[in-house]
Amino acid sequence: MRCLMVFDNLNDIVFMKCDTKFCLHIKKLAVLQNIIKLNASDLENDSEIDPDLILQIFSPMVTSQRVMNCHFSNRYSSMQCQNGTNIVFDEYLGHLFVYIGDMEVDWQQKVLSTVILFIKRICGADVSLLKYSRRRRFLVSKLLDVWLKQSNEEQCILVEAIEQLTVGKELSSAALSAAKAAAEKIKIKSAFSRVHTLIMVGQKFLTLYSSRNASDLSAGDTLFLALLAEALQLSDPESNDKTDLDVIMIEKDHLSLKEKMSNQKVNNLLVLLGQNKLKLNAVYISYITNGVPLIIIHEIGNEVFNSSVIDSLTSFCKIQDIQSRGIIDHEALKVSFDLIDMSMKKIIELFKKKNAPFAPSRSVTTIITYLTNRWEPLKKKYIEFMKNNESVALNAIESSNINIISSLKDLQHHCMLNESLIDNYTKEAVNEASALVATMLRDYTSFFEVKALNNFTMRSRSFLNINKYLEEFPGLVHFIYIDRMTHRMIAPGLEFASQETLELTKNKVWSMVNFSRHHLQNGHFIVLWRDITFTYSYFLWFEDQSGTSLKPKSDSATLELFPGILSDDYYEKLVELCFPRMPQGKVRCFELFCVHLGLATASCVLEHSRRLSATVWEVTGRPSNLLDLF
Repeated sequence: MRCLMVFDNLNDIVFMKCDTKFCLHIKKLAVLQNIIKLNASDLENDSEIDPDLILQIFSPMVTSQRVMNCHFSNRYSSMQCQNGTNIVFDEYLGHLFVYIGDMEVDWQQKVLSTVILFIKRICGADVSLLKYSRRRRFLVSKLLDVWLKQSNEEQCILVEAIEQLTVGKELSSAALSAAKAAAEKIKIKSAFSRVHTLIMVGQKFLTLYSSRNASDLSAGDTLFLALLAEALQLSDPESNDKTDLDVIMIEKDHLSLKEKMSNQKVNNLLVLLGQNKLKLNAVYISYITNGVPLIIIHEIGNEVFNSSVIDSLTSFCKIQDIQSRGIIDHEALKVSFDLIDMSMKKIIELFKKKNAPFAPSRSVTTIITYLTNRWEPLKKKYIEFMKNNESVALNAIESSNINIISSLKDLQHHCMLNESLIDNYTKEAVNEASALVATMLRDYTSFFEVKALNNFTMRSRSFLNINKYLEEFPGLVHFIYIDRMTHRMIAPGLEFASQETLELTKNKVWSMVNFSRHHLQNGHFIVLWRDITFTYSYFLWFEDQSGTSLKPKSDSATLELFPGILSDDYYEKLVELCFPRMPQGKVRCFELFCVHLGLATASCVLEHSRRLSATVWEVTGRPSNLLDLF
């Protein structure tokens, strides 16, 4: 039984995704509570559910969560029902996220954090877009489907890293040349010069070309774009019109989604990319062949304006949350207020100058005029409140806050997440660039389709450089090596002689990663353990730029983040925590997971791990240094 629900600050549902089992369970509860009257056949055959029914049943729980958070600053993180069902909670911009399922609490919390990431990328700072935009609602839904599917199938999604496709120099050079040619065509035929051209094979990285003045495309962005490319292959309603909220049903088996290929079509949409600072980008996705997306990205709009709108919206929502609490956190209030003041000033000044980000329409001019007239009086009231500390003054500005938030959402809709900003001339240039890449790489399409299924395996050691080294590691069954500076990983595919062996080993590998992650979150950088079948090991270590081993400030550094790079760069923050005085970029971080046969001794595992970390560079192409275990 699974269900994801998103409630706004009025406890109305803005997004809901559930399975048939959950629908039937809720209807049975509703019948028992005399909320609805249905006969047995209705309960068994009808899988649809009215959001109002959900609201009636879950409203007490949601209200209780709001009260615990607002009045006691002690909101629930999770609940467990008598039958073992877990309910987990999270919040983002005044919206309550609830996930109900029968998985472990940690995993369900990871699901919620990933959903929030997708919403940030697709909806910016306006979660309510999920209620009014059918296309965005389905994009978030399909992104979640794809992520759940790939988390269970692809090692790179499991550990959140970029797997480099293993290809020869000829194909690598041809792919880079095609990507560069596409970027040059976009630059020549459109007004956009900050362009990335990315080619993936399944979830594996083939090549990336970035124009000279384009912002860096992070590893987290690359993973997200690969998931987005697969999500767009699924059904995607084009309508952006306001619609009644529809409940999205989870596929009966989300691991076997039916894909609709459209190799000739170029999908275009606006998304926000970046780690610390989200930037608006136009993304165009076409498919060279089945499972091989070509992704063209260019930055769009005025970066200062876009970030100011998002910062203003985000900070206003934080202020709303602060004001709703029984005891006001004045320091937090001032921080949010100062950010709003700075951001609003930038928005208003940009539209006063002649070099505004674009020619504003009548509706945009009306919004800016409203914000200009309303912000200054509201600003004075906040300053007065912070001086006199009179809580009565907060009631007087509550309605003004709501109105300004609504206007900022309208501004984001008109000036940022507005598909009409992608002009036809640019679409034409992208179509030509996509056709050019497909032509330049047409001789490799059959090879791509094979490599999309598997990169290399432990059994293919006679064909690939890395695997001849593995002959020197008797008892080694599997490994995953990750450079956490670039988030590039190298790992054999899971291919074994029998399906039974494959399933056993795959389950063990997934369990190993989850077990390691749990210990990493508890500050353990080296873990060795075994079961009846295998011996497992996990190592995380640090080096300086010359390859010298570095000892962290603390051997038990802990973060509340989930290890990964999709939602946030866990490893970047871990380095900052462990080496607070080292300049950013001066510390390198690495991870190594190993699976050995159960008879392997601890000394054998340690010796293998040291040698493997030193020799794996033969595949990555970048020398690595010895893992220092002492």
